[in-house]
Amino acid sequence: MEDLKDSPLFNQKVRERVLTLLYEKEFRDEPLEELNELLYEDTEPPSLGDEAVKMTKEIINKRERIDKIIKKFLEHWDFERISSTDKEALRIGIYELIYRKDFEPKVVIDRIVRISKKFGEEDSGKFVNGILGAVYRNYIEKDDKDKKDNN
Repeated sequence: MEDLKDSPLFNQKVRERVLTLLYEKEFRDEPLEELNELLYEDTEPPSLGDEAVKMTKEIINKRERIDKIIKKFLEHWDFERISSTDKEALRIGIYELIYRKDFEPKVVIDRIVRISKKFGEEDSGKFVNGILGAVYRNYIEKDDKDKKDNN
């Protein structure tokens, strides 16, 4: 698995672990490295845990900005009413869409929607897809159009 670091399966496992670490961090005041060790008996390569901890820290550091983006696209919904797993899935998706340019945006949205369906409630996939789609249209697609117009 070590040589699969850039594979879709590896990246998906990292995202799922990040979701779990973000969720646990909401309730436990322990260093992320310790949470990772407590939650996972690592049969996976160490790079998976390392990547998940690193990404989780980056999301936590940008949480305020990410949450503002989530709130901007909520329609008839209160931020506090969003389930924890949906919030964490959105945070991962927005982080990857806005701050990581190494992933194809539509692939990110697809993968995060899959995670929200797996870990969330019945309508989580639709909800997360709607918010991430709006973020894509307003941040990524708009930026791409502006760049083309200026060339």
